[in-house]
Amino acid sequence: MPESRKTLIIGGQLKKARKLLQLTLEEVEQLINVRREEIETWEKGLSEPSLKQLEELAKLYGRNVDYFLRETPDPPEKIEFRGKPGQSLKNISIQSKLVLARFDELCRIALDIERLLNKRREIKLQRFTTSDSPKAIAQYLRQKFGADDKPLANLRDKVEASGFCVFELPVPEDTFSGFSFWHSEYGPCILLNAKEPIGRRNFTLAHELAHLLYDHGSSLCYIHLSFDRTSKSMESLANQVAVELMMPKNGIIADFQKRDFTSPPTEKELIAMAAKWHVSFQALGYRLENLDLITHGITDKYVESKPKHFRRSKTPTWERRLGKRFVKTSIEAYQKNIISIGKLALVLQIPIRKAVERIEGVVKE
Repeated sequence: MPESRKTLIIGGQLKKARKLLQLTLEEVEQLINVRREEIETWEKGLSEPSLKQLEELAKLYGRNVDYFLRETPDPPEKIEFRGKPGQSLKNISIQSKLVLARFDELCRIALDIERLLNKRREIKLQRFTTSDSPKAIAQYLRQKFGADDKPLANLRDKVEASGFCVFELPVPEDTFSGFSFWHSEYGPCILLNAKEPIGRRNFTLAHELAHLLYDHGSSLCYIHLSFDRTSKSMESLANQVAVELMMPKNGIIADFQKRDFTSPPTEKELIAMAAKWHVSFQALGYRLENLDLITHGITDKYVESKPKHFRRSKTPTWERRLGKRFVKTSIEAYQKNIISIGKLALVLQIPIRKAVERIEGVVKE
């Protein structure tokens, strides 16, 4: 690039954002109505888009504008799609890919805020090898989380307190259940499909946590709950960890035997037990079947009647999706005059009015 030419926009950032979404220059040309040759010069740093064009690119790529103004860590290079036969990252919709971009953006922002506050997350969980059994890993986690054989409440809080980034975003068309990667700078990060009920999200969180502890690489998963125990695949191992973590054998059997269930248990009775164990009705049903506590096939019969899920928390949707740690550190950065109220609202993806209300609520507390 000629020495006389200085650009504020970093071309490599534009290219990086486009490549994550697997968009060609021709596709971007059609989507923002700019010649591919011009887009190419932007990516090479020979020229730069107008502010309007940059805003269009930010929206298209699922990024904040400041993403293009400085170098940022690279997103995962290789993302493995697991769980849906014939499905791959390449053939999922642009809307689903945008969810991955938004997740990467949240991980980046979390790192930025931690650095501004001179904080660093401590990873408090050890990693394992494929020779370690799912049951041993689940027992290790239950011990770390102080759960023994009791129901594991507030799993997300415990995982975040262990140094993991966890976010929830709505995934269109039920494309995937969860996504996880262990980044050299972001650390371990997990994305959950916000459209799924809380019991299913808890299972997905346990599943993705297992992938990270097993060092399975970047995992984009559509999770089946049939709990196939014969396969040694990465998905099967992660499922087995999730089953043992959320529904330990001894605890489930003891709780089942205490309950005055009808024979067979009614849908309502099983839903109540699932709520206690913080899992979905379907997950609990399959676990009880595999332990020969209820008749095989009854879960599928009840699932077809679309059972109701237990009630969600009263936490505002935006706050639940971002998580307690992310919201807390963002507000702390504002209170220490490190970021403005406008920046806080942008980070939290809420109107300034709501950001002010949230700050006032913190002060009152």
